[in-house]
Amino acid sequence: MNELNTILVVFDPTQEQQPALDRAAKVAEETGACLHLFACIYSDLDKVKNREEETSKLVEEQQAILSAAAGPLIEKGARVVTEVEWGRNWYHAVVQVSEKTNADIVFKSSYRHSTGKRLFNRTSDWTLIRECQCPVLLVKECKPAEEQRVLAAVDIRARTESYEKLNDNIIDFSRRVLEHDRAEVHFVNAFEDFRALPDRQALSEKSGIESGRIHIKLGAPEKVIVDTARKVDATLVVVGNSGRTGIAAAFHGNTVEKVLDKLECDVLSMP
Repeated sequence: MNELNTILVVFDPTQEQQPALDRAAKVAEETGACLHLFACIYSDLDKVKNREEETSKLVEEQQAILSAAAGPLIEKGARVVTEVEWGRNWYHAVVQVSEKTNADIVFKSSYRHSTGKRLFNRTSDWTLIRECQCPVLLVKECKPAEEQRVLAAVDIRARTESYEKLNDNIIDFSRRVLEHDRAEVHFVNAFEDFRALPDRQALSEKSGIESGRIHIKLGAPEKVIVDTARKVDATLVVVGNSGRTGIAAAFHGNTVEKVLDKLECDVLSMP
């Protein structure tokens, strides 16, 4: 992931607390990145006589809310842009805005959903993870811990170009974390076949992480990642987002989708 220039923050108009904005503001303070604060709203106005006038009124009201949220940040010197859009599918609107603004990363507050809801109702998190071309940080409601621990999930055995690139992106991100001395970094590599045992030393050398923070575990990736995250008390789990399309993805999901609601910490989905 490149240096941060623009952080797209999804403002949830249905919630009083905005964990994603709080977290993004701290990152922007450290990096100097611009915050693009975005909200997409919609109401059924079929019974309203002047729908255009009512729409404008609601958009203006939401714009005022965003301006109020941005005010204290601007006073502290942050660069903040606010934008409100009217649309039914706000999660698709976020994807479009991320492309329009060339966002380096999307910050979105994430709330727990049942497996069935994620599978059949296609939550906004699901859509963002699948369609965004930039990393998506799903921020949980919990308060950020004083000691930051990052757990990055990779597969050192990857042989396809797309998986190798994904590994490189995750390792590059983790190295940047180390360079800024912001967190303790761990790597996890799950495997399900003893005939394809991941090379601990190769991963240690490639990532620059000491062997004691390399976790090679037998089992399904989603279970290994969740168990290891709890063991090391991770505050952020970084997971590659592969296989985002097709019938198999639609019915079975991918690893990041499977671990999202099982983790209490933030989850960074890397494309």
